[in-house]
Amino acid sequence: MSEEAPDEKPAAATGEEEEEEDEEDLEKLQKEIERMEAEAARITKETEELEKKKEAKLAATGGTSGGDKKTDGETPSRDGHSIYVGQVDYSATPEELLNHFEACGTVERVTIVCDKYTGKPKGFAYLEFQVGRRRAITLGQVKLLGEISYF
Repeated sequence: MSEEAPDEKPAAATGEEEEEEDEEDLEKLQKEIERMEAEAARITKETEELEKKKEAKLAATGGTSGGDKKTDGETPSRDGHSIYVGQVDYSATPEELLNHFEACGTVERVTIVCDKYTGKPKGFAYLEFQVGRRRAITLGQVKLLGEISYF
């Protein structure tokens, strides 16, 4: 029985030590959380400042935020200015399409769709007009580079 007494004292001391270690760990974790919260607040503040600078710069240059990205409200209006052109000759260039459709209005963009693996044209294109597509649609079918193109 004399052996039981020494075992009990270390067990009690171990319990107290564990409790102290737990408290130290808790304090360390709380300090780490405070540090992370301060860093998150700093990053949020810096992000807001950068966004304000970007907006001010865009306002000064007369641009709009978002660049070429289209918003849900903007997509239908841009689609209203675009046409699909099928049966485009594989050797056709954007410049040739631009020149051909210039009479229909100012062409903003010409996109010849290509295979993503080979890079070769798929035989159709999209043209986006500045004002509208009505004149281009009235063409219906035209001969372009020896092939009949449809839109």
